[in-house]
Amino acid sequence: RYSGFGRLLFAVGDNAIASRLAGVRVWQVHLTLYIISALLAAVAGMLVAGLVKTASLALVESLLLPSVAAAVIGGTSIMGGRGGYSGTIIGALILGVLTSLLIAVQMPEAVRQILFGAIIVVVAAVYTRIVDVG
Repeated sequence: RYSGFGRLLFAVGDNAIASRLAGVRVWQVHLTLYIISALLAAVAGMLVAGLVKTASLALVESLLLPSVAAAVIGGTSIMGGRGGYSGTIIGALILGVLTSLLIAVQMPEAVRQILFGAIIVVVAAVYTRIVDVG
């Protein structure tokens, strides 16, 4: 929202066709975003590999669903065009507390993953309902 590229991301995420008709090169925005995402994923992978002193895809498998759930709980739209850092941080804090509670009651990892998936589905359904009504 605060930079030209940020506004382009929100515009393309909200409505790619309208953005293209407004003169935005949607393919360039997508390509740039994929490049940035790949670079950040590479840095994160190197940090995790350095932390555990090994590299394996299985190391971060259990982190994927909670990270998406944190973003969705924080108000980031799965459909695009809406989101922010502060909401994602709040979502991560909420999810961290929930994860701690589930670990305290000795909930198995598989059940936690199912719960995170259910949270994503429920929040996405509620968001879709709010957008349709409003």
